[in-house]
Amino acid sequence: MRRKRSSRSIFRDPYDVIERQRREGRSRLIQLESLTRRSGTLTQLFQGTLQTRLLASARDDVNAKLESITGQLQLLVSEWEGFEAQREELVVCLADMDVCLSEVDQLTGNASEKLKQLQVWVCFDMTYTGSAELLGKLYF
Repeated sequence: MRRKRSSRSIFRDPYDVIERQRREGRSRLIQLESLTRRSGTLTQLFQGTLQTRLLASARDDVNAKLESITGQLQLLVSEWEGFEAQREELVVCLADMDVCLSEVDQLTGNASEKLKQLQVWVCFDMTYTGSAELLGKLYF
């Protein structure tokens, strides 16, 4: 026959189970809090590292574009300076041509004789002024 349990032992078993589960739950809760703190720390570190990498990448892209634009601007400035030098040469050349045309108007004879005299004068002038190449392109 079965022995009758006392009321104290009937309640004691479930109480022991609950106490044991409460202790295990507390240790698990402590572990969970520790993992949560560690996760937060790792998340902050990851975000900081990611932010640093993104900033470095953006900085590199901006520097590359800046160097490209600077190179293009330097090339354009160089071309502009070349155009300015050519413009100054053309101003001098046109002034010389104006003098030459004034002298042609004073020449006597028909148009072909004036042209021959002008060519002789231009050839002589180009020899001594060094502008033969530029004037040669304009006249011929």
